[in-house]
Amino acid sequence: MVEQAKYLTWITVLTGILIVFPAANAAAQNFADMASDTQGAENALGADAADPDLQQALQTIDGSPLPDGVDSTYTMGADDVIGVEVMRHPEVSGQYLINREGKIQYEFVGDILVSGKTKDEVVELIKEQLSKYIVNPQVSVKILQYNSKVVYVVGEVFRPGKIFMKGDTMTIREALVQAGLPQLTGITKKSKLITPADKGQAKTKHVNVYALLYEGDLRENYIMEPGDVLYIPPTFLTRTMRALQPITAPISDAAGTAGKAYGY
Repeated sequence: MVEQAKYLTWITVLTGILIVFPAANAAAQNFADMASDTQGAENALGADAADPDLQQALQTIDGSPLPDGVDSTYTMGADDVIGVEVMRHPEVSGQYLINREGKIQYEFVGDILVSGKTKDEVVELIKEQLSKYIVNPQVSVKILQYNSKVVYVVGEVFRPGKIFMKGDTMTIREALVQAGLPQLTGITKKSKLITPADKGQAKTKHVNVYALLYEGDLRENYIMEPGDVLYIPPTFLTRTMRALQPITAPISDAAGTAGKAYGY
């Protein structure tokens, strides 16, 4: 009976660790975020805080426009799907997948190279080709599926993974919103924007996601290009808990089984 009591005591202690650690982890992250230097945040915004354009930008997060001077035009690429409609000519209207060569297989005309072109440029290109067969063709083009350009948001966010872009660039704030925003288990003040490189010399830029989302510091709203990776690293307690989980999970299961056996 003494040995059983000692065993149950150790099980109770370890189970308590499983319960307390996640709560401590969230509390530590919350404390770290709330303990930021208020004066430093005021200096970060400075005189721009009174700018009405900035205030308007801060009122909305989802779907916010790109900063001035940033080209939000979308150029088509492989795997995009477009819809072509020619007025009064359904025989040359339809949906087309852009193949790996950057072309669409278009009726009566043949393959048309559209990769790297904007929607308006494709309209003019199809008009030019159809003018050989149709007098003054009225053409409209829609992008039905955006598949050719992606960025990645990984780490401590609610929906990590790839994000399909609807422009040639995307802001960090827009990417975070589409990824479900950061979790409390992440170090939001020490995130990284990584631009991969073929020769292994990737460029890394530190991003204060907390200042961007919760203090309105638009200087942290960097531009992401296709292939870029935004990484929200886990806190120390999060890494510790995940390392201990394979060890503590069997003990927690054993504790539940023993508790049922002794009527607890």
